[in-house]
Amino acid sequence: MDIKELYAKIGGNYEDVLGRLMKDSLIEKFAFMYLKDTSYETLIAAIDAGNISDSFRAAHSLKGVSANLGFEELRKAASDLTEQLRPQTTPADAAMVEAVKTAQAKVLAGLKEFQGA
Repeated sequence: MDIKELYAKIGGNYEDVLGRLMKDSLIEKFAFMYLKDTSYETLIAAIDAGNISDSFRAAHSLKGVSANLGFEELRKAASDLTEQLRPQTTPADAAMVEAVKTAQAKVLAGLKEFQGA
């Protein structure tokens, strides 16, 4: 599997990221830096704690990180959740949280498979 195939597998936008980073080696470097990012864990902890404002901030951070890396499915799920939480009046929608969890799992599985290849 090459980096382009990885992006296809995880629902990413390889062409967009290539336009910004210009080289597969840089795309790979930054994609794997995501494994150290804590935005997702912060989001889930805030949701579990019932903290709406922290949930919003964490969802917004996850949206930004995933957008910059071209993780399109994760970006879309995080964006939808961010907009639902933006008024900071209602807790996170369970279906939207599940969409984020599913997209996150897909990204992590793809990255780990690529690492092992």
